[in-house]
Amino acid sequence: SSPVAFLGDAAHAMTPHQGSGAGQAIENAYILGALLAHPLTTRETLQLALSTYEMVRLPHANGVMERSRGNGRLYEFAEPRFAELGLGSKGQGHGRICTDADKGQLRGLGQAIHEAWRWAWETDIEDDRKRAAQLLEERVRAC
Repeated sequence: SSPVAFLGDAAHAMTPHQGSGAGQAIENAYILGALLAHPLTTRETLQLALSTYEMVRLPHANGVMERSRGNGRLYEFAEPRFAELGLGSKGQGHGRICTDADKGQLRGLGQAIHEAWRWAWETDIEDDRKRAAQLLEERVRAC
């Protein structure tokens, strides 16, 4: 392994459906900077700092990437649960009446989109920074 860390699209390219690709790069830089500036990070512990950064950020950023891809499927009615709602966009069903079943599907779609965004309202980068620092401290002291 080498003392190299990737940020932004080099680390995890994302579809635009959560509007968070650039935000992930900024958060990555924040966490990496905090770990590199940590008093326990030295030439000898640099590899631990870099692997700690990866351990903390990779799962989060990959989750955002997956939710972004999922949102694209929801927005374009490509998600199998809601595919019937998109028939009008393919030239079928134009002028059809919106049924109670359609309304139920639309409510379900809205709930699915809301759930896909929950992470944005419930996560805090400071929690990741604290967790990264604590993990680095534990790992350095274990060596």
